[in-house]
Amino acid sequence: MNRLQLISVAVTASCGAAVYAGPVVDLAPGDFTPELSGIMNTQMSELIGATESDTTYDFSIFSSPNGASAGDGPALLYEASLQTRIVRSNETGNLHFNYRITDPNVELLGQVSHIEISGFAGLQTRIEYRNELTAPGDEGPIAAARSIDGDLLSFDFGEILDTHEESKYFFAMLDIDTFGQAEEGLGNVAVATIYLHSGDTVSIDIPGPVPTPSALSLLSIAGIITARRRR
Repeated sequence: MNRLQLISVAVTASCGAAVYAGPVVDLAPGDFTPELSGIMNTQMSELIGATESDTTYDFSIFSSPNGASAGDGPALLYEASLQTRIVRSNETGNLHFNYRITDPNVELLGQVSHIEISGFAGLQTRIEYRNELTAPGDEGPIAAARSIDGDLLSFDFGEILDTHEESKYFFAMLDIDTFGQAEEGLGNVAVATIYLHSGDTVSIDIPGPVPTPSALSLLSIAGIITARRRR
């Protein structure tokens, strides 16, 4: 069972329900939204801002050893690039983390099912995907879930993102104004894990949000409560 399935089971057990904050989805820990519809700048002025960071990571996904034929090494199933674009809202000064799958190798047959991204614990997290006519990409995710501890977001493409297609920008609007990257030594690096329908994956270190002191306090309290419950 992969982590998206684990989240779905947890969401079913907790009966979480996503809240629509205007035209975007306010996804609290443990929540699941079964239908993302996309959004345009004209629907929400808070989306408009200046790009703070724009980085592209090339990646390849190979078959697992168990899936390879006897005597053969892992096979290349899928390769593309993950773009991460961090935008600061002109209206609020807070950060929006945008992600996109680009430049897939059309000669391969692997197909992305969903993408999991860490780093959101303790943060208000609103999500959707860009749906302007001028927005790049072919398809946006159809659903999303958030882990019970709030750290992990899963964006699900179902069967709609074909092997030759690029994704539209899908994003998380956060209530913080600082982000970190590995080369800065801040230790705030998120992890994006890209899943194929075959179950094969790859994980990539990407820039992550830096929680505010108040968010860190909430995380500490949550950790204490969890520890007491386990006793």
